[in-house]
Amino acid sequence: MHTPVFIPVPGAPNTVVPGLVSKLSRAGMELYAGVNLQPGEVMEVEFRLPGRTIRVVGTVMDRSGFCFGVAFCSVRIELKESHSRLREASERFASGSESLSSGSSR
Repeated sequence: MHTPVFIPVPGAPNTVVPGLVSKLSRAGMELYAGVNLQPGEVMEVEFRLPGRTIRVVGTVMDRSGFCFGVAFCSVRIELKESHSRLREASERFASGSESLSSGSSR
């Protein structure tokens, strides 16, 4: 899996750093990005899709260079138009009854 994402820069409104997710699971992800965060710090990641942006917030659990292991804290889906099926799916995901992928994470 190689999925492009964007990481908002804390303290710099409207500034994002591109990143690349290499592994994704319900609990977290592994991604590569040029940000200076350390284990224990919070990272926000945006998946931008047509009609919606999925934002996940997680804690950096591991770092090797610019490779980060991130454990999810929350998921938020922003819709540009009303999509009740997507909203229902996000609620099932948040409750733990549905996963994004069967892959593993750090």
